Amino acid sequence: MSVEEDNIGVIQRFNAAIEEMFRTGDASPLAELVTPDARIEVSGMPPNREGLLQALPAFQAAFSDFHLEMGEVFAHGDQVAYRSHWTATHTGELMGIPASGKKVSISETHIERLRDGKIVEHLGDWDQLGLLQQIGAVPAG
Repeated sequence: MSVEEDNIGVIQRFNAAIEEMFRTGDASPLAELVTPDARIEVSGMPPNREGLLQALPAFQAAFSDFHLEMGEVFAHGDQVAYRSHWTATHTGELMGIPASGKKVSISETHIERLRDGKIVEHLGDWDQLGLLQQIGAVPAG
């Protein structure tokens, strides 16, 4: 296998670990794929692995029926870029916003940098405005 194929495999396991964390609450498989000193740049998330591991449970508590799918994936050297899409139902409070019971559909774009089979940098954009509109916290425009 090439380095790119190996790195894509890590990202596939990372996304599977996110989905598993939503099902079980266990973030340890996710933590194993991210270095302790990783730089995390995702709007609305703390900038490191510990912050990521603290923020995700808030989303897990707010959304049920979580399902994550990876879309297009491109790898070059130590970087992997991909799109993902998740769906869920807003059944719990999210940042002070009461549960709406509404289904949501969110798209994301990520660029990961890997070293020795682990994520050392995670850059991501996701549709936060779309989420807020879908749960009724912000008027759709």
